[in-house]
Amino acid sequence: MKRNIIFLIVILITASCSDLLEEQNKTKYSADYIYSSEEGLKLAVNALYNLQRVYLNDDATIFALDRATDLAVTNGGTGNYFGTYDPVYIKPSSSITGVMWRIMYQIIGKANEIISAGADLPQTDALKATIAEAKSFRAQSYFLLFRTFDRIWLNTEPTTWENVDELKTYRAASTAEVFELLYQDLDYAIENLPWQTTDPGRFNQAAVRHIKAKAALWIKDWDEALEQVDRIDKSGYYELIDLDAIFNGADLNHKEALMVQQWSKNPGGNLSEGTPKGHLFAAFYIASYRQEIGGTSEYACTYENGGYTYGRCLPGPYLFSLYDQTNDKRYNSYYIHRYKNTTDKALPYGSVTVQPGDYFPLYKNGSINRFVYPGCTKYADSWTREPYETRSYKDIILYRLAETYIIGTEAALMKGDQSLAKEYFNKTWERAGNQTFTSTLTIKDVIDEQARELSFEGDRWYFLKRLGILISQVMNYAGDPEISSSIPGRINLPANPHFIRWPIPESEIISMGAENFPQNPGYN
Repeated sequence: MKRNIIFLIVILITASCSDLLEEQNKTKYSADYIYSSEEGLKLAVNALYNLQRVYLNDDATIFALDRATDLAVTNGGTGNYFGTYDPVYIKPSSSITGVMWRIMYQIIGKANEIISAGADLPQTDALKATIAEAKSFRAQSYFLLFRTFDRIWLNTEPTTWENVDELKTYRAASTAEVFELLYQDLDYAIENLPWQTTDPGRFNQAAVRHIKAKAALWIKDWDEALEQVDRIDKSGYYELIDLDAIFNGADLNHKEALMVQQWSKNPGGNLSEGTPKGHLFAAFYIASYRQEIGGTSEYACTYENGGYTYGRCLPGPYLFSLYDQTNDKRYNSYYIHRYKNTTDKALPYGSVTVQPGDYFPLYKNGSINRFVYPGCTKYADSWTREPYETRSYKDIILYRLAETYIIGTEAALMKGDQSLAKEYFNKTWERAGNQTFTSTLTIKDVIDEQARELSFEGDRWYFLKRLGILISQVMNYAGDPEISSSIPGRINLPANPHFIRWPIPESEIISMGAENFPQNPGYN
């Protein structure tokens, strides 16, 4: 697997334009080379992949929205206040909102520079593919910002020595303007990227079509969504695979995955030039069972129980209620439901004792125990880390075909095409072991299947928001009533309906000027 992002280039292109003009060239790659040659722009795009990996390493920001849905039992730690919609902490000064805004606009700014520089070079197929990758990054970043903040600043101009000191005109773009740019960027990428790349992890035509289908749902462009789903479905490059194989391995570049973020301990495959530093996904979604075993992490943590974990975001009772727990294989494939005493000692457990090889009961002294609560195993890693290690180097699937089919289901349903909607719906439904769905399909069926198939893959919050049901779903189902600390969101979100969008970071309002770019409604 090729993971050759060049770190010294990251340092070069993430500096500001004025910094580049003042710094001496300490590597063989000058700013002039980067922005005036086809090969240089390719290196610049490589650095965008690294920036995206840096973003996915910010655990508080990345996991904040997974914790804030109807599916999750949010369980302490940094960023828990987004899971409980705590009005004391969700405000413009929150560092979490600042991380997303800052890194996405950093990616957008560098993408603008690559796109602008590429326009002045001979238009070879290789250069067009590089520009297409940059436009994919720009579209992906703006789409994330729009879905999160509702109001964003659109900028397609690169920062140059000529304009670096010019005053900028800030204003919130209209929805029409946002999606016009998204469609333009994604159409260019579709035209100039192959269905699959020889270097795993890069944008390809399937991933870009998938993003466009998702974007189309936000503006109720059902025909466009169906067109993109159909093209992916009929491309011949992708197919659903066995449930137990989707997340089972360090290398997840298989036929169901449309785009996979690459991680490894090799140079360029993690977040450090020195000691490797991986991501925290493996530690986040499985309960902290080691607290019940005690002792060191080396003693308490095992692959069988999920390795080292923090247990910050766990699957709730509402999610499990959506499965046919006898027939739907996802109920066991995607989750761990109990934890074993893997030591050779009998362990006191409240009023009982758990013998070696036995499982810890969910209830301890009559109360549910969050340390042995069920967990999601989609990111569990027994391949790239020792059981006691915190960080993982397992690949992360960004887009997969199962979601494509669920997008198609919704779009077809909205068009009134029951036959096509059920055709797409049954792709994931039957793969899970259920009998063919033949009844009249409803939007509730789509909502529930989206949860069953895509839980904890980062899109549930946006999905509920887009449908206008985020508040009602959280109010009715978030958390576990037996874990009181997990359910304040059921009251806090309805009392603060403006929390369906994040506040614009305070520092950005100051920079842009509140008179030009006012704060989102409801935030001080």
